[in-house]
Amino acid sequence: MKNTTKIVAISIILLLGATVALWFLTSSVVNRDGGGAVIAITGGGEIIAEADMEFIKNLERETFEAVIRSSGQSPVETDFTGALLRDILSAKGVDFSGKEYVLVKGVDLYVTRISVDEIFEKDIYIAYEMGGKPLRTREQRGTGPFQLVIPCDPYSLRWCKFVCEVEVI
Repeated sequence: MKNTTKIVAISIILLLGATVALWFLTSSVVNRDGGGAVIAITGGGEIIAEADMEFIKNLERETFEAVIRSSGQSPVETDFTGALLRDILSAKGVDFSGKEYVLVKGVDLYVTRISVDEIFEKDIYIAYEMGGKPLRTREQRGTGPFQLVIPCDPYSLRWCKFVCEVEVI
């Protein structure tokens, strides 16, 4: 009986520790209220640049259509507004020499991988508006303030909500 109690107590302590660590990890990456949100651009384990909402909105603004597909729901064609990922990275002076992939990471720890070739061949966006309105944050039950949208992705599997980091590898 004593061993079972110890195991349960240790399990609870470990779970609480992991929860606190995850909260600190996600809260330190992006402003949790969505205001002043920043995307860290990293390479080689270091932050090489940052792109905030003002910077991204000052790039060429594009409104485009994409189909949102969610399990159990009918596909919905939606207008998004944002900037091309390649334009953001190029404007920040990212050197793609010898690089093969870009990892786009969300504050919810979702990660999607895109080849550098694909970034320059396809229209891949960092969106900040949907239907003419700013993307709401995770706390507001939204998908933003930034969301990776790949309109040509047939099932939206590589889209990434709550984008907080783009790593060039």
